[in-house]
Amino acid sequence: MENRALIALALSFVIFLGFMYFGQKMQPPAVTETPAPQAEVKPTTPVPAPAAASAPGTRPGPPPPAPSRPSRDITVDTPLYKAVFSELGGALKSFQLKKYRESMPFTTLNRFQLGPVDFEVQRYQDPEQAGASLKELVWVKKGGELPLTLSWEGQNFKVPGQIFYQASQPSLTLKPGQTASLKLTGVSPEGMVLTKNFTFKSDSYAFDLAVKVENRTKQAQEGQLDLDLVANYTGEEPSRFNFLGFHASVNNRIDQIKTGSLKELKTFSGKVDWAGLDEGYFMTTMVPLVAPKAVLTVKEGHPGPMDVVLRTPATLAPGQDASLSFTLYFGPKELGDLKSLNLGLERAVDFGWFQFLAVPLLYILKFFNNYVHNYGWAIIILTIIIRVLFFYPNHKSYKSMKEMQKLQPKVAKLREKYKDDKETMNKELMALYRTFKVNPLAGCLPMAMQLPFFIALYNVLGYAIELRHAPFISTLPFTDIVWLADLSTKDPLLITPIVMGATMFIQQKMTPSPGDPTQAKMMMFLPLIFTFMFLNFASGLVIYWLVNNVLSIIQQHYTNKYLT
Repeated sequence: MENRALIALALSFVIFLGFMYFGQKMQPPAVTETPAPQAEVKPTTPVPAPAAASAPGTRPGPPPPAPSRPSRDITVDTPLYKAVFSELGGALKSFQLKKYRESMPFTTLNRFQLGPVDFEVQRYQDPEQAGASLKELVWVKKGGELPLTLSWEGQNFKVPGQIFYQASQPSLTLKPGQTASLKLTGVSPEGMVLTKNFTFKSDSYAFDLAVKVENRTKQAQEGQLDLDLVANYTGEEPSRFNFLGFHASVNNRIDQIKTGSLKELKTFSGKVDWAGLDEGYFMTTMVPLVAPKAVLTVKEGHPGPMDVVLRTPATLAPGQDASLSFTLYFGPKELGDLKSLNLGLERAVDFGWFQFLAVPLLYILKFFNNYVHNYGWAIIILTIIIRVLFFYPNHKSYKSMKEMQKLQPKVAKLREKYKDDKETMNKELMALYRTFKVNPLAGCLPMAMQLPFFIALYNVLGYAIELRHAPFISTLPFTDIVWLADLSTKDPLLITPIVMGATMFIQQKMTPSPGDPTQAKMMMFLPLIFTFMFLNFASGLVIYWLVNNVLSIIQQHYTNKYLT
């Protein structure tokens, strides 16, 4: 084959890997604010305003009266999560996922680091001492603002989020198949009544929130209701896979803002499909259901927190109330579960350019995992299937390379004869290829065809929640040393990428050598480059590439021995 074309393709592949490894996503621009429609307003029976109500035009209002008892923490316990709400603010203090852990229960025995190369020897901790806590989705500092606070910003006064809310019950426990509600009612000194009614389902990470604000003052009130989500990402060091920050679908367009990159308040307006905070594998998201449009603002302190506010205006006559409805999702970014909600949240799972390939690959992996109960073996089975699909193109490529090798003496003579006339040399080379019916680019085609599958699988292994903490061979055989215990992270012992590099070297030795010695040396140098690049890749991806190399060696040996 034309060796320069092969080298160009291989080097382009290396550059692309480097781009994926070190690149950062571009941030979308802010969207200009436009007026949003008001919340649904309906009359209620007028009631006298409380004596403590403030006079019109005062800002801020008087401090809220001290509650008659200390605020309680209300625990909502379901088979999927354990949530804790505070009566002070009626906000969310904790949301722990029972099926996920913050980290694997490892203890590091030794660690060696040389630049970007990191080698670790780890062991599993005693389960009783491991302390691997449940995955927590509330990222706030002590004393900081909590998610799901509700506030009223009016022309006459402001009702802050930290008023006292009376809970309808001290706790909730849901068994499989059950649904239950928690009502939180707060009254401001001015006479505004804020009500949050949460409805939970035992089998879903989504839960509903019905909000009502009642005007019990003697004057009409014009203002806006603010529902907040907040997270403090300060000090977090995400991997190259994990995204931390704001994400939303506004006017059917996905917007993202990475934490640390926001310098000023950003405003989005129009139809807010959903909005929230993302941490790669998990997300906390609010979906407005009643008001088709709202104003969305995002701000971030330095250091933290990042605050997402969904703002809906309302005008209330005395005795009137306004109602809003939301679906909230606090949980993993599991594609099937998100699709089943029919809220468009599956768009938050982004596998990049080759999403159309990544999603089927993920479903195939899940299908095989249902039978082998191990995502490592599922990756190997998928690799074999992909290799079978590309058997014929690869076979044609190997034959083409062998034919090109036979032509190398003639090619060398032409290059020497016309070394001072590039145009004539190229014409003679093409004539030579036509005479012997050889396509110089045929050897590049299989690699180019497989590249989209590699990129798609790269993103699946990096972003799919199914692969997070999924083990293959948890410990090194005959030892208690941790090995491939998490397919979404690198091989801590660096065994698989080194073996992968060795298989690439064997492949290069079996491949017909280029006629140019310089090109041959460059090709032999590629396995070293790939090995270095793969040292910190997800071990699942390294397994895919390693198995693919082994199958390629077998096919190349078979082709060389029996079919040429």
